[in-house]
Amino acid sequence: MGVTYKYKPEMCEIAAKVLAGGESLAAVCAELEITRSTLYEWKDNHPAFRDALEIGLQKAQRDWERMGRNGIEGNYEKFSASPWIFTMKNRFRADYQEDKEPKTVSDTLVEKILDKLVD
Repeated sequence: MGVTYKYKPEMCEIAAKVLAGGESLAAVCAELEITRSTLYEWKDNHPAFRDALEIGLQKAQRDWERMGRNGIEGNYEKFSASPWIFTMKNRFRADYQEDKEPKTVSDTLVEKILDKLVD
């Protein structure tokens, strides 16, 4: 039988710090010595823990966005946009995932006609 982990409010701060530092949910699990299923259970049952995860992820996204802006502005000697874009699309999908719906021929025709009208 596995070890039973009890949720403690102080785990919220630890989780938020790990995520804000740019690490993953797996890193949160490692730091708290819990399984991924326990993390999800706590997220579902403890609003403070769910909020801590969200805040930590938002802080990480803020830092990644700053990195991209600084890279685009030329503030990094060896910035490469491709890995940055790949990371943003995969790590912060809610804000950066492209529309995956295939366009139909009629969609593209309508777009072309609308483009002509706007010009």
